[in-house]
Amino acid sequence: MRDTVALETKGISGEVASFFISDAGQGDDAVAAYRQDGVVCLRNVVSADWLGVIEEGIEAALSGASTDFDVVKIDGNEGRFSFSSQAWKQVEPFRRFIFDSPLPDLCWPFLESDTLTLFYDFLLVKEARSSGAATPWHQDQAYYPLKGTKVVNCWTALDPIPVETALRFWRGSHTPGIVYQAANFERPSEDYKHLRHERPPIPDIDHDPNGEILATALAPGDMLIWNSHTFHSAPGNELDRRRAAFSVNWVGDDVTYEDVPAIATYRDAGLNTSDRIDCDKFPLVRSV
Repeated sequence: MRDTVALETKGISGEVASFFISDAGQGDDAVAAYRQDGVVCLRNVVSADWLGVIEEGIEAALSGASTDFDVVKIDGNEGRFSFSSQAWKQVEPFRRFIFDSPLPDLCWPFLESDTLTLFYDFLLVKEARSSGAATPWHQDQAYYPLKGTKVVNCWTALDPIPVETALRFWRGSHTPGIVYQAANFERPSEDYKHLRHERPPIPDIDHDPNGEILATALAPGDMLIWNSHTFHSAPGNELDRRRAAFSVNWVGDDVTYEDVPAIATYRDAGLNTSDRIDCDKFPLVRSV
């Protein structure tokens, strides 16, 4: 079904967006909508038990189990923005959710691939009243040392997320296959440290009269799945409660490594340009 919502929130261009919502998991309609829009929402696909496992992982990560963990405190904000990356090897509940839950088989069809390889996991926690913790428009692919189109982010909401603080997506922005420059999340007015100058700059999406922006409210256990070329952004959290999500990124059989500068999360010293990325850091999880 299509969920039509009024977009009256500051920072969104356009008044109405139509979002594909699936209440039945990864059916053919959901995969077709993903292929067309670059993003799809699956309602209630992560059970309360598995959400509890993720929460166990968050507690462990916040207690120091994750070696790649950052906390950002923005001036004037009461709350902080915390994130953890590539933690599945140190945080056992994250590993359990990624490998033992229905997650791999839920996400695999969207890649339309003979293989499913784990790229990395990412925890995002925007504490209450962290309104400055906004995420600028960007493509995930802009940061990855990868070539290929079969890369998906599977993002599970852990808290109720009203549309006012939900992710926004530029519908169909994945279809040209163009990779734009990466945005600097911490200092949007400055260049990203691994900027690829040969790539085009990010378009002025908020002022594009023809751009259609998608957004929808989420409940715990809802999942957004989007293509790594799809532009997306998110406002800060002005709520009086936490806004958290856990995402897992997967790659398919057309993806190869590109030995270019990137953050350590996305690199492996044993890989060379044109290699498939399957290795101990990026394990093959499914194949036919």
